Amino acid sequence: MLRIIGLSRIHITLFDMEGKHGRIDGGMGIGLKRPRIVLRSGDCTNLNIRGLSTVSFCIEEDYEEHIGLGHTTQFLLSAAKLHSELNLEKMSAVELASKVGRGGTSGVGVHLFDNGGFVVDGGHSTRIKHIPLPSDFSNAPPPPLLLRVNFPWYIYVNVPNGGKIFGSTELDIFRKYSPSQIGELTRVVLMEFIPSVVEKDISSALDGLWKIQGLGFKKVEVELQSNEVKDMMIKLYKNGFPSGLSSFGPAIFTFTATRREGEELVSRFGGWLTEPNNRGVDVEWS
Repeated sequence: MLRIIGLSRIHITLFDMEGKHGRIDGGMGIGLKRPRIVLRSGDCTNLNIRGLSTVSFCIEEDYEEHIGLGHTTQFLLSAAKLHSELNLEKMSAVELASKVGRGGTSGVGVHLFDNGGFVVDGGHSTRIKHIPLPSDFSNAPPPPLLLRVNFPWYIYVNVPNGGKIFGSTELDIFRKYSPSQIGELTRVVLMEFIPSVVEKDISSALDGLWKIQGLGFKKVEVELQSNEVKDMMIKLYKNGFPSGLSSFGPAIFTFTATRREGEELVSRFGGWLTEPNNRGVDVEWS
């Protein structure tokens, strides 16, 4: 029997939706141990996946889609990984993503699938991708991986009642909105958030995370969410935990240095606490 033990992910932000300097998109995010996708070989489900023949498998663990935790990419990569392993093909996440049509906007979920941790991708050349489009509507290949390090803290996640933005609605948003303060966003990302993760400076990382919520395309994503989502973000901030919206949400997240801090947030506000996934996908034969 073959088991594919996958993951979920936090997408912190896209960087540049204008492409004035020869590249578009770019992003960063974190792999999560929980929730996760676990598939095993079997005939419980037959799924026709773009780029592959019919894949048969059984689902042992899964999580809700369209809440900001990267379900579509992680599920398709997990199914494609199972298919390739059963056919004795050793394929990277980038190769699998190219087959199943993922990574056309952010490469975060693709690179986390193989590597786990905290990753930064370099976006797409405007020679390949000319305008901002969501992954469901982009044929661009996955962007290059620029940085991968182990993520050092626990992640608290909460999914308040909020909008589930995907499909044609997501496409309309990409077409309609022109993000502002991209220069300031990239300065916060490069000069505060990323170095703080590398140096394990949680207070500076959380400060940078909170600033990101009001800049660039992330500001658009936050503004489009429900009052309940935004109210929860304010409550966490007032309790000393600046938070972020993962992708379009409604999932929000923050970081804690200790399990006890995270469990206190769960006790007070609900949600859950998870360790980072610093390994990527696991393949188990038995």
